[in-house]
Amino acid sequence: MTLRVFAHKKRLDEGMTELSTKTMHKRDLGCSGLYRISRVLITPASLEIKLANVINTLPALLPMRRGAIVVLTAEGEAETTATFGVEAASSGARHIPAKAAIDRIVAKGAPLVVPDTCKSDLFQDELQSILSGTGQVTFIGVPMKVDQETLGTLWIDREKDDATRAQFEEEVRFLSMVANLAARAVRLDGHESRDGQPTMGEEGARKIGSGDKELPESARQRPTKIDWIVGESPALKQVVESVKVVARTNSAVLLRGESGTGKEFFAKAIHELSPRRKKPFVKLNCAALSAGVLESELFGHEKGAFTGAISQRAGRFELADGGTLLLDEIGEISPAFQAKLLRVLQEGELERVGGTKTLKVDVRLICATNKDLEAAVADGEFRADLYYRINVVPLFLPPLRERNGDIPRLAKVFLDQFNSENNRDLEFTPAALEIVSGCKFPGNVRELENCVRRTATLARSRTIVPSDFSCQSGQCFSSMLGKTADRPLGTHSLNGLTMSNGLPVESPVGLGYPNGPGSLTVAPQLTDRELLISAMEKAGWVQAKAARLLGLTPRQVGYALRRHRIQVKKI
Repeated sequence: MTLRVFAHKKRLDEGMTELSTKTMHKRDLGCSGLYRISRVLITPASLEIKLANVINTLPALLPMRRGAIVVLTAEGEAETTATFGVEAASSGARHIPAKAAIDRIVAKGAPLVVPDTCKSDLFQDELQSILSGTGQVTFIGVPMKVDQETLGTLWIDREKDDATRAQFEEEVRFLSMVANLAARAVRLDGHESRDGQPTMGEEGARKIGSGDKELPESARQRPTKIDWIVGESPALKQVVESVKVVARTNSAVLLRGESGTGKEFFAKAIHELSPRRKKPFVKLNCAALSAGVLESELFGHEKGAFTGAISQRAGRFELADGGTLLLDEIGEISPAFQAKLLRVLQEGELERVGGTKTLKVDVRLICATNKDLEAAVADGEFRADLYYRINVVPLFLPPLRERNGDIPRLAKVFLDQFNSENNRDLEFTPAALEIVSGCKFPGNVRELENCVRRTATLARSRTIVPSDFSCQSGQCFSSMLGKTADRPLGTHSLNGLTMSNGLPVESPVGLGYPNGPGSLTVAPQLTDRELLISAMEKAGWVQAKAARLLGLTPRQVGYALRRHRIQVKKI
């Protein structure tokens, strides 16, 4: 009796030991094994060396006899990249071991386990080379996938043993994780190759100093000059340096600044200095479109989705796939459309208008606005989650009045462009450049360009003198817009624009009232909302007239009305 109990306990202990060993093996595969593979893939080396190190690491983790990593070429042909235990073909012939099994894995995009290759039709053509004097052979192969796309296969084989179904499933799971890690390395290497620059695998890596840090050729040889942004002021140089740093990543950028500061040109600079520069740079002004048209423009539409949709059309997100998309005036989109846009930015997926097929896109997003988005979020006009999504890297563009010394440089550039386009030979006198340099230009670079073109068009000789400028004859009314920037501290504000307390705000031109030009006296106790209502009432609820009373533009008055939720009365 005692002997039987002892024998039973011994068998139980042996069973527990075997179970413990299998559990430790599973844990080692899942944790330690993946850690070793990951370290191999992140080392600075060529793709071929990385994949070779992966396949050579596997025998220490799995009971394998041979193995290979097979990557698909751009034409879809299988090409062996790294092998272990596989003899090279004689006379340099191109031979892919287990070709039929690899084709099956690629076609189905699923793992393949053949417990006994002698009984499988997939291995009959090369049965002798597979057996190689051994007994029966087991084959395990898995696809290398990234985003549901199969880039190749990873396979191993070994002498057939008494492995259970659970063991096969565990090994397939582990090999699938290894294959997917290797696939991402292949995808990354492919992006660098399509970037138009040699990868580390083509020309190696350059040592920095005496350390071990290496920098890819594609990163070192990117252009660093931005010819279309002119200026040497410290404020501009600081932004340009930030642009060069931001361009190296895929982070979303929010360009902020006054109207006319050149947001589109800075967005182009980010794209041209990025790894995506060989891909499209697509732009869209969101303020110019209604919500329905905006959805069609960004997401595309199917044929018959709405009246006038006579054919299928790709949206801006599709057109910018792999490249950069600039959404100008992002603060003007409706709250309803903001939710649709947020989903695309979070998931990278969209459906065309009227379609059901989900499309995946890879787009680097740059947004631009001159609106106070923080105030819009506080007032419920702009979604907070969308704000945080697009405001990853904010860049503030300086107004022209803060770019000391850049105005004469820009004026000369715009005059050269005018001369080239109109076959003229105009030039500024030093006194004329002094006049230009003394202007505030509330419309910034855009207004400066218009000023130069207007002056050049009306110039009476080939030399532009001070009297040629409209501001010298009282014909430049845009200077009225710049007065808000010069108002003293302690003034009243309306939607971020200042107006003096207790002083009359006079219209620069007549309002057409019977009693002559209108004026609005601002009492110190008036709030922004009360001030705006007072101006609207005096102007007969006409926004353009109220704007002239307040010294603002009709667009700014419209912003303020929406911000304070003032219903415009119809008279």
